Amino acid sequence: MSDARFVVTPECRPAFTRYSRLHEDIVRRRKVVLAPERAYELDAIGVAVLSLLDGIASVAEISQRLAAAYAAPVEVIERDVIAMLQGLADKRLLRDGPDAFAPPALSDTARSYAPFERGPAGLLAELTHRCPLQCPYCSNPLELERSNAELTAAQWGETFRQAASIGALQLHLSGGEPTIRRDLEEILGYAVEAGLYSNLVTSAVLLTRERLQRLAEIGLDHVQVSVQDVVAESSDRISAFEGGVEKKRDVARWAREFGLGLTINAPIHRQNIDHLPQIIDFAVEVGAQRLEVAHIQYYAWAALNRAALIPTREKFLETVGIVDEAKKRLQGVLNFDFVIHDHYASRPKPCTGGWGRSIMVVTPSGKALPCHAAQTIPGLVFDNVRERPLADIWRNGAAFEAFRGEEWMKEPCRSCERREIDHGGCRCQALAITGDATATDPACHLSDHHAQFTALGEDDSRLPAPPFVYRRLGGAERREPALADEPA
Repeated sequence: MSDARFVVTPECRPAFTRYSRLHEDIVRRRKVVLAPERAYELDAIGVAVLSLLDGIASVAEISQRLAAAYAAPVEVIERDVIAMLQGLADKRLLRDGPDAFAPPALSDTARSYAPFERGPAGLLAELTHRCPLQCPYCSNPLELERSNAELTAAQWGETFRQAASIGALQLHLSGGEPTIRRDLEEILGYAVEAGLYSNLVTSAVLLTRERLQRLAEIGLDHVQVSVQDVVAESSDRISAFEGGVEKKRDVARWAREFGLGLTINAPIHRQNIDHLPQIIDFAVEVGAQRLEVAHIQYYAWAALNRAALIPTREKFLETVGIVDEAKKRLQGVLNFDFVIHDHYASRPKPCTGGWGRSIMVVTPSGKALPCHAAQTIPGLVFDNVRERPLADIWRNGAAFEAFRGEEWMKEPCRSCERREIDHGGCRCQALAITGDATATDPACHLSDHHAQFTALGEDDSRLPAPPFVYRRLGGAERREPALADEPA
């Protein structure tokens, strides 16, 4: 195991890691802890405690200062401080002693933002649809955007500034494969200037140590490395790219060397589900702080490959047990995000935290979307960031307004007690199964289409797996040679 759990004691001298920090959220006039793909809200006491973390003062010394400031018994303060810090330490956000790396200070640009109510929490920037991999579950649309339509670095920079000015804290630099962009360093520089926490979402196969070091020096915070599998032969076949596993191992090592946060993202499906224990071991071995175990959703390329990708209900349930056991065993060492399988669910997931509520997606050509699959819904009109201010798109754009709130909902969603929890679920999934984007998400057991949806998954998962239809930028389908199927 590459990292032991950091146990907070009175003697330790806690500090934030290079990839986490106490951040002044200018737009919302508050302080938060920024971390990989997270922003943790704080109360006044939390701010008081975390403002004293410098890697020099011990927990005992911090507790004494707080006890004097609040006229409270030091033993009570120390107990509460340890409990709070242990929670952050178990998320892998604290270390004992100062970090050798320091995040960039807020720029004058980032300090100039005015208040903005109910803005997005994050921006997913799809820098390009180009990618050396051809993953058959890719969530990019079937009609991929061409490189000659991509936003320039300066246009991305203006998009980042506008996004941060309306409340975005997290920036996800994605694709396709974002490292194909030769101007990625310039793009990242704009993100740092805007004051955004930067996540590089990458297959890692094109990265060199020198380039990752340059990105770290500019101010990159976190790297999310996607793995198709950790068994080399399987990984190569799924991605249609050779040698990916060892390259990902190298990039993970470099990320740790440069103090960057590291998440391993493992899209789970029929062709790699039996290797989940090895994937967990891999994440621990390379020193990741987080592991995303994400059962894929079936739209775009995954919809074309449903029968080749969908696991049986029994296999899905096995993953639930494996992840639950690993969470307990690896507490404080590896954090898990577990995305369950929609076909075998009884409740829908809130789509990107609710349609038009927390996330904005911008495609390579500048289209602003409420979710990255929104273009599968016919009739929606998408504004372009080249032509309309981001604040106006967020507040008034027709696509963002289409499924906000509850007015669009039909029964049973409209009167459901969970309507403010799941916000109606996935509109793209409702459309794909029912033909109606306003229908109840079929993942919900209250949907008239739930039994059909579940049966679709179970029927496909028990058929022999057909060859993959690989993702191709040119739009032409390429199928893998037929292989002997594994037992159902």
